[in-house]
Amino acid sequence: MQRHLLLLILLSGGVHSLTSSNGANIKKNMIQQQRDAFTTVDNNAPITPIVGRRSFVKSGTKATAALVGALIAASSPRTSSAAIDVSGLGGASSSSSLADQLKAYDGSGSARVREIKSSSSSSSSPSSTATTASSSIIDDVPENVATNVFVAGADARLTKVGLTKLTTRYDGQLLAPNKSNSRYLSVSFEFPTDWLQLDKFNGGIQYVDQRNGDKLYVLRATLPQDTTLSTVPNTWFGNSIFDPKGAIAKSGNTVEEYKVASAKMLEDCGSTSLCYNRRRLKIKYSTITGNNLQVERRALVDAYEVDGDVYMLMTSSNANKFEAQGVERDTVEAIVSSFRIDR
Repeated sequence: MQRHLLLLILLSGGVHSLTSSNGANIKKNMIQQQRDAFTTVDNNAPITPIVGRRSFVKSGTKATAALVGALIAASSPRTSSAAIDVSGLGGASSSSSLADQLKAYDGSGSARVREIKSSSSSSSSPSSTATTASSSIIDDVPENVATNVFVAGADARLTKVGLTKLTTRYDGQLLAPNKSNSRYLSVSFEFPTDWLQLDKFNGGIQYVDQRNGDKLYVLRATLPQDTTLSTVPNTWFGNSIFDPKGAIAKSGNTVEEYKVASAKMLEDCGSTSLCYNRRRLKIKYSTITGNNLQVERRALVDAYEVDGDVYMLMTSSNANKFEAQGVERDTVEAIVSSFRIDR
């Protein structure tokens, strides 16, 4: 009995050893087949799934192949689809570079800048054609009517002055009438930098303070015969400035009544050897608003005489703020005091 039992144990151990050995060999063969499948690749053969591999390995292999194909296609040369179409560029040889071909089609704005500079330099002095056309406008002004001056040539030079740059100096040229001994007159004055220019398109000079409606105008009127800047009556200034045909009325102001409150002659020699005789006037007047309200205003006027014409700079302010002797009054007084007319 013991002999039979021992024999059974030995037989069982042998079977188990044989089974373990065969299992190890089979597993080893399967691993070797998988390695051979990865190291030996036939580009022309279809992809065959490996038995025992999970499904996500198969899908990952296909995705990897698709990604490699996309990268290869992206690295290959293809037709440009950029926003700049250079197919219609003419006048350039096939061997020239793209930069050379685009020189004549500069879209960066530098060509436009050069064009503006060229036109500005060519118009820095008034042209004879513009002068002839403008002369007829200036000479057709009715007598005793204050109209806008006409700026000649290019735009005036605007220069910020002072440490705070809150004041701007205006330097320009005015076109004089044919009767004048000088074809052009120099004009200059200073005003707050934040004031807005009006009527530039028509060649006049007007600025406005958008916060409170204060304004400045540069006007011209012909003196009556046998009068001068110092002898003409005060009423003449009020009548010419507020004439219905004048610049003030045409700018949209409906003037109800006006009166020249005071006037005096001033002599200003400044820092040069030249002395300027001018007349300073204070005018009270009222305007009618769109809703039929009457608004009291005050005007300061500085006037120069040149060859029988009077050139005036006029400021307009709210009456209450002007009489309060505050910042508004100081501002308009500084503007008219800076006004200069010269040949």
